[in-house]
Amino acid sequence: MTDVLWRDTGIPPKIFIFDARAIFPLGLWLFHWAWWTAGLAAGSILLLYLVQRTGMTPAACLRSLRVALLGKRRETRCNELQWRKRCRW
Repeated sequence: MTDVLWRDTGIPPKIFIFDARAIFPLGLWLFHWAWWTAGLAAGSILLLYLVQRTGMTPAACLRSLRVALLGKRRETRCNELQWRKRCRW
């Protein structure tokens, strides 16, 4: 038998069409029944679904948001004459 059992281990787990990480806000709502936590859970599930539709993981989305907020240059020393370009890895 030549089945490779580990070939699907890199695929993120899903529950129906949602990423399995979207279930954690539902757990928050189950422990605190209020309208604002239901809205927070629904909003975060929608946000995580939209991030998934772009083909990014939530961690990669946070990294790209951080890069967008920091700008194109980083300071290496105290004076402004020595700037270096941002590395893209």
